[in-house]
Amino acid sequence: MKRHFISVAAVLMFVLAGISSASASGFALYEYSARGNALGGAVVGRADDPATLATNPAGITQLEGTQVAAGASFIMPNMDVSLNGNQVHGQNNVWIPPHFYLTHKYNDKWAFGVGIYSRFGLGTEFDADWPGRYNVTEALIQSYSINPNVAYKVTDKLSLSVGVEYIDVKLDIQKKANLSPYGLDDMLSQTKAEGAGYALTLGLLYQINDQWKFGAGYHSQAEINAHGDQSFTPNVTLAPGVAFADTNVSGSVVLPDMLNLGLTYYPIKDLSIEVGGTLTRWSTYNELRFEFDDPVGGNLSSTSVKDWKDVWRYNIGVEYKALDWLTLRCGYTYDESPLNSNHLDYLIPGNDRQLYSAGLGFNWKDWTLDLSYTYLWMKGRDYGDVIDSASSKVTVDSHAKNARTDIYGITIGYKF
Repeated sequence: MKRHFISVAAVLMFVLAGISSASASGFALYEYSARGNALGGAVVGRADDPATLATNPAGITQLEGTQVAAGASFIMPNMDVSLNGNQVHGQNNVWIPPHFYLTHKYNDKWAFGVGIYSRFGLGTEFDADWPGRYNVTEALIQSYSINPNVAYKVTDKLSLSVGVEYIDVKLDIQKKANLSPYGLDDMLSQTKAEGAGYALTLGLLYQINDQWKFGAGYHSQAEINAHGDQSFTPNVTLAPGVAFADTNVSGSVVLPDMLNLGLTYYPIKDLSIEVGGTLTRWSTYNELRFEFDDPVGGNLSSTSVKDWKDVWRYNIGVEYKALDWLTLRCGYTYDESPLNSNHLDYLIPGNDRQLYSAGLGFNWKDWTLDLSYTYLWMKGRDYGDVIDSASSKVTVDSHAKNARTDIYGITIGYKF
């Protein structure tokens, strides 16, 4: 029975991996499980369910037998952009990044686990004829990670883990080009590419005493080399040597390393409080550059300066086991924006974010059901400091505002 279930689970992991996409701060995602969502991501020190594979895999030494968990987050963003006094509402979409985790404890010392989840994703869409269409009309980043880890309990108090993360990333960016000076209608430009890379994952869990635990998890940088197609509708030649025709495209980006930290306090048996944070080193993302096999508009490359900065995501989460079958949770998160105000676009019209979350956990025999809701509020963004507005086609007199997102989460777990 167990062998059959694991075979089915392996197939499910790959099915889930193919449908991941979501919106994000920068374009990092942190929606790894419904319980984690409800606690604002404050689960690094707790590290006591299969989803700890995404934040602190050392915690799987705490999980008895074989355990599995699967679910998804449903992300529903809303946002307005004002250009020259005209307000435009972004398209309403639902993005669904899934997650799947499988852990097995071999003995008192060794444990193994594999997780599939999304650490990066983005969804932005506007009407095809909106005023900012020469910067972007639609942008989609989809990713999935397959992350096996081995954990070892060094002492009764200390556990360590190591793993390898395979990251697959798909990119689809669409925008219009203004050809009215040539007496032509707008041209649609679409860049589609896909690539993969690897990261190292590490974890640490330390039981300070009966009331305190400390956890840390690390994902290293990952270089993604992507290849795909650059297309134009229609293909046009504006002058000798200035042609816009379909061609192959390639590019590379270094995804940031992440450090997760959490300190958990248990004042009484059924109550826990965790404070922590995540450092994301976005300074690795200094530009978005594409190389073309054939000249596009007379150029063999296209570069967009980013110069993002390293940022922290701070969180606190409270969990209370009210009944044998019911657990109550709530959390708060403050998420800093990595964007450089001198180099902005409408691809990610975001700013610092605050997230308020709550959730319920239900237990029945070997089954668990976790539900969560998160309200995300984003600070407005002005584009007045943009220094490359002419090349990026960003209107200086523009503002992103009224940004908010509803996030629903569900995770179902089973213990063998």
